[in-house]
Amino acid sequence: MSIIQYDNELENAIFFCDYITVMNDGVMTGGGNIKAYDEKKVQIGDEWYSREKSTFIVSLPPQAYINF
Repeated sequence: MSIIQYDNELENAIFFCDYITVMNDGVMTGGGNIKAYDEKKVQIGDEWYSREKSTFIVSLPPQAYINF
């Protein structure tokens, strides 16, 4: 899992269809694929999240099976 901060990381997440978990104050507030972004907000699903107040983490989708 890695934290997204820069525009090129957002572009990579869109290109590779990465699942993004949105965290606010240590609480998961959303998740999904990035649809759009601008200088101040990121759209994930139908919701817009502030880039200043939210943390965007590339992670596995919920209930994913991992085979090591």
